[in-house]
Amino acid sequence: MFDRVIVRYENIDVIDAHPDHADYLADKLRDIDNIECMALGRKPLEALMLGFEHDMVTLTVVDKKNNPIAMFGIGEDDEMPYIWMLGTKEFPKIARRDLIKHSKTWIKELLKITGGAAGNVVHCHNRPAVRWLEWLGASFTHQFTIKGEPFYQFILINNEVIDNYYV
Repeated sequence: MFDRVIVRYENIDVIDAHPDHADYLADKLRDIDNIECMALGRKPLEALMLGFEHDMVTLTVVDKKNNPIAMFGIGEDDEMPYIWMLGTKEFPKIARRDLIKHSKTWIKELLKITGGAAGNVVHCHNRPAVRWLEWLGASFTHQFTIKGEPFYQFILINNEVIDNYYV
């Protein structure tokens, strides 16, 4: 299989996503990512595969052995633009340094695709994801419950895009 490399970093590469990546990741996701998927009515494989049906961009993070460790994407639906990421237990350990160094740039670029903003929900107990979203500048709009699980709704905004649009 040919995987087009989008960018190479010290510990990870970001490549075009492929359905094989979803198959590989589905039973390796972090427990909290599984809980999020199930609360939102999807099995992990279904949630990952939805990216290929609906996203404008779907990408995979691989380690230096080319093993998928996370997938993420951005797109638009009837309600609002969305952004998402699901990862393995190894993902934070392997990608931490590269995430801290490069994720703000990635988010800024991805948000250009949807006109400057995108949002989603995150499980309230997914502390690493909540802290990362806070660090990225996400605004948490409210807390609610889905199937007995507590979630925050969040939005990320690229003000440069918004400011240029309204100037």
